[in-house]
Amino acid sequence: MPPNAAAELQNVSLVGQKKTAVVVGGINGNGGGIARRLAQLGCSRIIICTDDEKGGEKELEVLKRLAPKDWGLVAHFLPVDLADVKGMRAAAEAIQGAAGDSGIDYLVMSQIGAPTGLIKENADRHDTSFAIQCISRFALAYLLTTRGALAPEAVVLSVYYHWGHSLDDLSIEDLSLKRRLGTQSTTNMYKAQTRRDCTVLDSVNEELNFRYPQYRYYCLWPGLVTGDFSASAFPTYLKAVVWLGSKTLAVTPEQYSNVPVYILASPDAQRTLGPDRYFDHNLNSGTSMLGKWASDAKNREALWKKLKEIIGEKE
Repeated sequence: MPPNAAAELQNVSLVGQKKTAVVVGGINGNGGGIARRLAQLGCSRIIICTDDEKGGEKELEVLKRLAPKDWGLVAHFLPVDLADVKGMRAAAEAIQGAAGDSGIDYLVMSQIGAPTGLIKENADRHDTSFAIQCISRFALAYLLTTRGALAPEAVVLSVYYHWGHSLDDLSIEDLSLKRRLGTQSTTNMYKAQTRRDCTVLDSVNEELNFRYPQYRYYCLWPGLVTGDFSASAFPTYLKAVVWLGSKTLAVTPEQYSNVPVYILASPDAQRTLGPDRYFDHNLNSGTSMLGKWASDAKNREALWKKLKEIIGEKE
């Protein structure tokens, strides 16, 4: 039986532990909920990274109000643009600089590039949604890991759509799925993009854990969380379903935040959860549910090399 994250966190405090957290992504959804929960527990430094400059600055004041009285939380806001490789590399450099020599203890990536069933090219000629959702997660995790930005035993969390979905015919030479455009309906393109994103992110997470075992890299499926999606971003045939789900089934970012923060901050989490690295919103494991494509080590290695090439890193 999985642990009750909310109950377990009742006895957890980060006060005095000098932990630095970096939270990348929407401040109104999962990212904001996680940052606020970390502030409540007494995290020493929280670095918020988003393209919403006005909202990011306001969030800093919220975090300081939530921190334990007289604790003196240090909070930073970094404006980032993850729509292309130039912005990703600049973000990684800025994050490492803000974290300083003590390094990053918790790296949370909740940026959203929701599939649309269409393709909108960025400056690198990749689909912009794919760049934000997938390439940027690889870029930040890889660059911050290999540049020495992570503190010893750091934890990296990637919050995204359900792990385990697989696009079995994915080609690493067509990651933006341009060859499918015009040959499939918007609905089928949306489905393919969703499966593509899960396939890529599952594969990246597997390789990160394999290549850098001194750290822990997790993939979390949050289910429906208010503020983390907009029905307008979905294809027409899904808009009504998503809107209804957001009103009846979704939890708040604060409610969901207990799950990722339990993994990050509870001293018992690693022992209780064991070697599993994929969890749903109830902390049920999904390690055995990896899709066919991501389960193939040769596929993962080829994708790893391709993504390094995309972000300008040499073998």
